[in-house]
Order: sequence, then structure tokens, then C-alpha cells
Amino acid sequence: MLTSTTRLAAGLCAAAALAACGGLQSAVTPGPAPAQPSTQRGLDAKRGCPEAHCIIVANAPGYAKSSGNLLFFAENANKDAPPVGKIAGSKTQLSFVTGVATDARSDLYATNWYPNRITVYAAGAQGNVAPVRTIAGSSTELDQPDGIALDASNNLYIANQESSRITVYAADANGNAAPAREIGGTNTLLNYPRGIALDSDSNLYVGNWLSNTITVYASSQAGDATPIRTIAGSDTKLTNPTGIALDSSGYLYVANSDPSVVLVYAPDANGNVAPVRSLTAYLYSPLGIALDTAGKAYVSNGDADDLPFVSVQEAGSKGKAPSRMIEGKKTTLQIPFGITVR
Repeated sequence: MLTSTTRLAAGLCAAAALAACGGLQSAVTPGPAPAQPSTQRGLDAKRGCPEAHCIIVANAPGYAKSSGNLLFFAENANKDAPPVGKIAGSKTQLSFVTGVATDARSDLYATNWYPNRITVYAAGAQGNVAPVRTIAGSSTELDQPDGIALDASNNLYIANQESSRITVYAADANGNAAPAREIGGTNTLLNYPRGIALDSDSNLYVGNWLSNTITVYASSQAGDATPIRTIAGSDTKLTNPTGIALDSSGYLYVANSDPSVVLVYAPDANGNVAPVRSLTAYLYSPLGIALDTAGKAYVSNGDADDLPFVSVQEAGSKGKAPSRMIEGKKTTLQIPFGITVR
């Protein structure tokens, strides 16, 4: 019997194989939460998903012979609720999409794990629309990009799984743009990084999937830098961390894919420390996590072999059942990786 970790890895490889064979279109974490408010509306309110009240899911195709997409759900979506909007189609350049984030202007960013590409969409974009910017090419050093985050100046941070590096791009980077800064090397302790998040001081938190660790870097660090803090050890209960997010008080939420649990750590946690609480009810292979301004946790669940869903946990929940679950055929969820709320 395959573990969820094995199934997740198999799903990634299978999707890559499908892409190579033409099964996917070849055109191609919880980032930090809560998101900064914006004066622009990300979506038309008439569509039922105004900018400040929207759940956005990076929906990878899995074994389906189609490209991935970005799905928009209303704030109060529940059960078998269809998305109120989406970005999908050949013009979008979306493929195996894994991460999603928004900037202060409500522009929308997506990481495409295969092929290596970042696509950016204007605030309010819907349907089969072309990105306003695309970061791709050998100079970008993108290598299976997954986690994504933006700082207050719209500098873009990307976790690259295969090369175990964090690449940072200048605001409005476009085309075959080289990173403005990167973190990588033996001293960094990066090991197949997946989820990333930034705190209010732009310190960077990284979930390392293979080493079961969280590494933290100061805003100015670059190169083969030693983390300023590392959460690691048996007491942490970290197991294949995927999505991560920070709340407004500095508590760190980490989605662990195998076994399925969300662990919460105190602000400035360091070393072999136990989580202060955990969420375990109705989770299965959690992949992404985001927090809204009220402290609710939104967790994307499912891999290539499991029924996909998004669970919503109330603020301060301690292992209780979620208040809502978005699941069913009408949702059109396939493999929900990254998730954000705005």
C-alpha cells in the first residue's frame, strides 16, 4: 500500500511524464497570510467573489489530460459549490500549477512546476487570458518551482524543489530574468523546499519536504547562508511539510502531508520544539494552507489518488472538525496545491 508521501511523489512524476508526452499543454503556504489590503478589486463583485472575499486555488491536473488552472471560490463556499470564476485555457500558459499568491495591487502569480515558469495575471483577470508577464528561461534558474511569496515591495520569492534553492526576483521581473538574489548551498540546510512564507520583517520561512525541517532566513541573507533559526527534531512532529503560513501574531502554521496534520508553532520557535497545537480532523494529504484576516485556516487536500477538497478551520481551532468543506464534482478540483485568500 502506498503512503500519501509516495502517492504525492508519484503524482508529480506522473504529471511531468504526461506533460512530456503531450498530456499537458507545454505552454507553461500559506504565501504569507493575511494578505495586505488593496484598494483595487481583484474580481468583479457581480461574479460573487470580490477582491477581499475570495478563495483562490492552484489546481493541478494530476492524471487528467488537460492543463491546470486557477479556481476562484466565494468566501462562503461550502460542499459541492462550483467556482465563481477561473483562469483557464491555452492562452493562460498554465500547466502543472502548484503555487499561487497575490501582490499589493491584486495581481495574481502562479508557479508552474512543469515546465519551469511563473505566470502573472492582472487584477480581475478571468477566463482564457494571457499573462501580463511571464518569467521563464535559463537565466531565471527556476527548477521545479513550488512555494511562492511576495514582500511589501513586490519582490518575488520562489522555492525551487529540484535545486533546493530560493530565487528572488525584482518587482515586475519579466521574461528570462535572472534572480536579484538567491539562497542556496550546504549551509542553508535547504532540502527540497516547498512552502514558503514571509513575516512582517520579510524574514523568510521555508518548509523542507525531505528533511522535515523549517528553516528561517533574515531578509538580507543571500548565497550559502546559515539559517537564523531552524525548527527540527522529533519533538516538532514535522513530517513532509508542504504549505506554510504565518498569522498576524507570528504563529507558524505548517501543513504536513504524511501523516496528515497541520502543526502550529509559537512565534520565534527554534530548535527541537513541540507545536503549541495541531489540526487533525478531516485532513488528507494537505498540500497548501492560507489564513484570512480573521484567522481562519484554509487547507487544500488531496493528491493524484485521493478525492480533492478544501477544509476551512475556525480561528483557534484545536483539532475540531472543520466548519466547512469544499468538495465534489462541481468544484472541478483535481489536485489543489497552493491556496490563498484575499
